[in-house]
Amino acid sequence: MKELKIIESMALYSAGRGAVTALVACMTAYLQAGNSRAVMDLFDSYLNELDESRGHPLPSDAPPAEHQGEEEVEDFTPEPSSDASPKVSAHNTLLLALITAFAIDNAFHAALRAYLQFPRQLPRGLVKQFLSQFPDSSLRSTVESFVQRLHVVRYLSQPRLLTHRTSLLASNLDDTGLQKLYNQIVDGLRGEEAYITVHPAELTERTPVAVGEIHWAAFLTAFLKCNRRDLGVSLWNDMSKFGVKPTAISWTALLDAYDRMKTPEDAEKAWNVMIAQGTEPSAMTYRAVISAFFNAHEPVDAIRYFQLFQQWVSNGREVDEEDYIAVYNTVLHGLLINGRSEDAHALLQRLREKGPKPDIVSFNTILQYHGRRGEFRHVSRVLDQMSEDGLTGDVYTFSTVLSSLLKIGRTDATDLILNLMRKQSIEPNAAVFSAIIDHQVREGTEQGLNAGMELLRRMERSPEARPNDVTYTGILAGLHRQQWANATFAHECKRYILGRMKERGIRLNRTVYHILLKACLENPAPEGVQEAMGYYEEMVKKKVSLNYDTWYVLLRGVIGREAWDVADELVRDLKRQMTPRGSLENLVSRVRKRTAWKRRLGPNVYF
Repeated sequence: MKELKIIESMALYSAGRGAVTALVACMTAYLQAGNSRAVMDLFDSYLNELDESRGHPLPSDAPPAEHQGEEEVEDFTPEPSSDASPKVSAHNTLLLALITAFAIDNAFHAALRAYLQFPRQLPRGLVKQFLSQFPDSSLRSTVESFVQRLHVVRYLSQPRLLTHRTSLLASNLDDTGLQKLYNQIVDGLRGEEAYITVHPAELTERTPVAVGEIHWAAFLTAFLKCNRRDLGVSLWNDMSKFGVKPTAISWTALLDAYDRMKTPEDAEKAWNVMIAQGTEPSAMTYRAVISAFFNAHEPVDAIRYFQLFQQWVSNGREVDEEDYIAVYNTVLHGLLINGRSEDAHALLQRLREKGPKPDIVSFNTILQYHGRRGEFRHVSRVLDQMSEDGLTGDVYTFSTVLSSLLKIGRTDATDLILNLMRKQSIEPNAAVFSAIIDHQVREGTEQGLNAGMELLRRMERSPEARPNDVTYTGILAGLHRQQWANATFAHECKRYILGRMKERGIRLNRTVYHILLKACLENPAPEGVQEAMGYYEEMVKKKVSLNYDTWYVLLRGVIGREAWDVADELVRDLKRQMTPRGSLENLVSRVRKRTAWKRRLGPNVYF
């Protein structure tokens, strides 16, 4: 017994300084013997040791990249900011051992209280590897259930984590992953084991996290972005079932979704129900319904709602200044896309005279409209108005003006833009140049590409604004992303960029390859897939590590193109390297089932 205590003391001393192998072994032995109390005591002692040993680390005995790179795209979420972090940070494996100890006692809420001191994502590979030491399948299942629920707690305890996660899943059209996460949260609201509440003001030790209005809105937005109205209806019913009355936040999310879906009739119905239920709209709710009608090219109804907004404000409502001008910017944009430029100019002038004061977005909206038409007289007038109002242009302003100058055939367009920037006391640097070049290339015109390449050569000659890897990568991605009318010129530009990167010693790393792969697969032309596979083969040849993100970008891209032969080849390569899980596993399943991905996207994908 005495020897055991000495071993534990040595293990604790080492663990407090970063070398955890011995302490993990001690905890594992206790867990295998079913002694949960001993593990909890060791963890408490470990935390004390961490406090005492700050600033005196030992060389870590953990592998330098322990379980890194294995997390799926679905699991990527930013960590909480440093000011929200605990004073000490427990090692993942030791935290998992503690959770296992609570699982032995079937004490989820105790595990929850401990976990909230160190909320973080526990990698699936780590959980699987750790649990492989325990033959009891019931214990393994309980621990996995605990970990799954604890991850849900982490998302809810940091609202931005959940909104990021739902947004990512929706961007990937992963309605299966969304539904799974949503069901986990709803399950946490039910029964004796409930650990989530729907009322933030009623947090308790047993229900320390709440599903807030922003969470419901995030899921609603994500479901409708995936064209899953059925899940949106189910969510709305769940809110009613749990006694949650939708506020302006949820109604705004719903109206924004109808705007994206181009269904203003649904937006009107939703608005009427909201008013009938006595819910007070916000400025952003008005913005959403106005936008829905403008984008559906029904300006008369949009203006009707805008007039309701003005009346609402005149009745003494206090409106945040940013939200206030956002509504007016939506109206400016809506008037322009519906061919009512004179009304837009009149509104801008009224804002300048009576407020709310127009911001840079207001002016850029007008600039873009006239710039695309090559109406430089109007562009010049708007620039004068900006100057009169004391506003300085941004990257978008200068790029829009550059495009306008090119459209009217000014060969000195680049010089004029640089002079305009200097006149506004903006010294062009690498970041400004890179952003303008990216904007020009994204326009997809030969004029824009020419202007972008000219700016690049100027950067290469300038000691103050030399191009960097971001500059070259942005141009290369823009070249791959589109089908160019002058394919020969685009190919010459690609060769030039790759050659300059090689000369400057800029190597393509995994992150850059991901950007290029995604850009190639967004190109609707057949060579898009070919160029993507060329980069993939280059990665393999150069022994660039392919992680979950790599495979996800590749598979999602080729499925979107319904390039099934290529998808089959990639799945075979993937399975030789790793076992797909989560969203990646869903993509593999779609390849097997030959899911018609474009059918899920709806008719808009073809236009």
